[in-house]
Amino acid sequence: MRQHDFFSVAGARAGGGKAARRLGWFAATCLLATGAAAKPLVPPEVAKRDTFTPLVQLAPFVVHGQQLAVSIHARSARDRRYAEDFAEEVLKVVYESVTESPGKGLVIIGKKGEPHPIFLFRKFLSLAEAGKLDPVIAARGPELFATLNHWQHQAEEGHAAGAKPDGPVDMEFEQIVTALPLPLEGVGAELYQLAWAENFDDARVEARLRALRPADLGHKLFTRFDWVFYLPPKGAFDRVLDGLIADGLKEDDSGLVARMAVKAALLVVKPKIRQAIESLRRGMMLATVAQARTPLDDAGGSALMQAYIEVTMPWEKEGDLSDHERAVRAVRKTMQQLQGKPPGGAGVAEAETPPAAAR
Repeated sequence: MRQHDFFSVAGARAGGGKAARRLGWFAATCLLATGAAAKPLVPPEVAKRDTFTPLVQLAPFVVHGQQLAVSIHARSARDRRYAEDFAEEVLKVVYESVTESPGKGLVIIGKKGEPHPIFLFRKFLSLAEAGKLDPVIAARGPELFATLNHWQHQAEEGHAAGAKPDGPVDMEFEQIVTALPLPLEGVGAELYQLAWAENFDDARVEARLRALRPADLGHKLFTRFDWVFYLPPKGAFDRVLDGLIADGLKEDDSGLVARMAVKAALLVVKPKIRQAIESLRRGMMLATVAQARTPLDDAGGSALMQAYIEVTMPWEKEGDLSDHERAVRAVRKTMQQLQGKPPGGAGVAEAETPPAAAR
């Protein structure tokens, strides 16, 4: 298994040539600060009408009798239900194994057809590198690059934690990027708000970026939240995988019968691949919340994510525990190790008593 291959699935190969296109990891250039002193961000004198906040709704849930809630931003009832279920499961694991204080969080679920924030961030970095942004704005580039670099490594580590050796479905970062969630923080969060205001229109967003001045970044919709998490639409990975299958079959140099056999095998394992991606997505949210609400650094957050993914992947498991019970036990054990405490035991019964809040 090569380090950068995503979720190779055993048993999917039916014969023939390479069935999946290989694309390299993106190489973002770390920008140098321009030397201009960073100026404080001043809110605009006249804010535009807020069309974002009215779509944010609170989703309450209960864990061990404790009332918790998460804010959801969605543009359809179906997307809202999915985001609520997704976030509730992750936050229950956080509460039972990391901290009883998951904080005020916002989950933004993307809309079908809307560009993933990664493309907005790459556009910003490209314009900054080309000297087409205000020097003070361009000086925020390294901050954004560091966020993306950590996000990329998280995805890689998540793959390593959950990948099953053997198989032809080698999905590299570029092939799966639009199905991956990411935290929105710092300048990335402000750029997302800018793109929202322009309805994610590519030409208008680029024009805004070129005309951007420090004062324009002052309108912050996310300040009341402890963490903000962007979640691609539920069907994002299905579209990615369908494209991989189609491209792979075009490139396969074997005969028609072999190509049809490969397609049939891939369709059989597709549900498991979808579940694997869902495990990765939830693990990344768990790391986001844990780092926002505890003193854990990037390495600590990644360790919790890996512990979660290892036990929730759709591969064969021993025992009768549910994935939730497995996750609570594994994440709690890892959290205790990170805190320098001896493991508190191996039984699932531990999950009945949540740990003390880390912060």
